[in-house]
Amino acid sequence: MSVRLVEFDYILKNSTGEILDSSKEAGGEPMRYVEGAGQIIPGLESRMKGLNKGDKKEIEVPFIEAYGPREDKLVIEVPLLQFPPDQKVAVGLEVEIEVAEGYFHSFTVTKLGITHATLDGNHELSGEDLYFSVEVKEAREATVDEIAESKEEMDEMDEDEDHGHVHGENCDH
Repeated sequence: MSVRLVEFDYILKNSTGEILDSSKEAGGEPMRYVEGAGQIIPGLESRMKGLNKGDKKEIEVPFIEAYGPREDKLVIEVPLLQFPPDQKVAVGLEVEIEVAEGYFHSFTVTKLGITHATLDGNHELSGEDLYFSVEVKEAREATVDEIAESKEEMDEMDEDEDHGHVHGENCDH
């Protein structure tokens, strides 16, 4: 069986029907992935399997097959003194924290106090069931180069980037 390249337009909504994202916003391009490369959430990819160019489908993806459940242990308080002195700390700031030797995790500042910042390491859509309206624009056998590019893309996402690291005493999870 060959590996396929799939391109699709989508509208993503939450359980209340609020539009969270769309490939058509601001002249956006269709989403593109190589099947089996892990480039899109597992629940969406599994439900798109077998779709062909021109197919349209409404897809519900339970949170467990999307970004997983919210985890309380990924919400931590970090003393402001743990941030680099030149770092402007504000709500919405994303930082990489070493949570185990050599392993970094992305956190977002969600609350700012006088002495501490609350950081949330959960994906913003964790704990949410997702609803996609998809239209397949292309579905064909992937080229060797496209398969290699998808692997390179995923390898790059796995590499640690230096974003001003915060190392606090609560970073042991």
